[in-house]
Amino acid sequence: MELSTAALISTAAGCRSAEPESAFTKPINKKIVLGFSQVGAEGGWRLANTKSIKEAAPLANVQLRFTDAQGKQENQISHIQSFIDERVDVIAFSPIIEKGWDAVLHRAKAAGIPVVLTDRLIDSPDTSLFTSSIGADFIAEGNLAALYLSQDYADRGTQVNVVEIQGAAGAAPTKQRAEGFLEALNRKPRMRLVDKEPGDWTKASGAKAMRKLLDRRSDIDAVFAQNDDMGLGAAEVLEEEGIKPGTDVRIVTVDATKAGMTALAAGQLNYIVECSPLIGRQLMDVVVDIYLGASVSKRVLSKKIVFDQGMAQEALPDRVY
Repeated sequence: MELSTAALISTAAGCRSAEPESAFTKPINKKIVLGFSQVGAEGGWRLANTKSIKEAAPLANVQLRFTDAQGKQENQISHIQSFIDERVDVIAFSPIIEKGWDAVLHRAKAAGIPVVLTDRLIDSPDTSLFTSSIGADFIAEGNLAALYLSQDYADRGTQVNVVEIQGAAGAAPTKQRAEGFLEALNRKPRMRLVDKEPGDWTKASGAKAMRKLLDRRSDIDAVFAQNDDMGLGAAEVLEEEGIKPGTDVRIVTVDATKAGMTALAAGQLNYIVECSPLIGRQLMDVVVDIYLGASVSKRVLSKKIVFDQGMAQEALPDRVY
């Protein structure tokens, strides 16, 4: 089913860029110590995610031990081991890649320290290694990117050549956004994914990937960039080559950062699937519930919405990331 304008408006109704309301009224007699290992600071989304977590912690009476893995799994494993040695109450981390966590998480389990995954998932047959995970449905994000992009070519009678700029290899959002995008795109007549190129979530990597794709193909109709920063890099390269982004080549991205929304409002991008970084309050609610022995959901989903140009223009004044 094609998505109508009315459906777009309905989807948007009631959605805001701020975090969900949270009262934090549970009785806690001591500060809960949370060890958190962040992926890094690779772009606007990640910086907003870090800010959200740091601001939410004191509101929930949580003492945050925050570390930055600088994009290296070995750093993150070392951080988790340090949290285990310190005997923190809860460990949370955003996994840099999907595989390679079983050994350190078994140590956390043996120490009786619950683990919460944020933003990303791990690939392990033992789901008991983490108590809960908080983040987006990456497959659904890919689905939505393909569905909204395909609307613009519904009346076209010839093949539409689409290329994809993917995120860092081995990361859950890279794999699952690609899977969801291709799944939905293959259901649309004439829409074809003809090439793809890896990036690392940064604007510079998006620009580099776009140059490589243009070197290989001169017949690109549309780009799916797996995050805003890479999409912005792709748009700059297209402009340098005399190709008007958003018009000559249509671009859909994921995240909805302020920089991405600004480009969308200006017509340089066409659609953005939101993947909100503002999960700090959700994380602290889960941490508090775990500490108090309450039941928690194995999977807590963050909200999402798809923005077009008009919606971006309306949302920008109140955008906080």
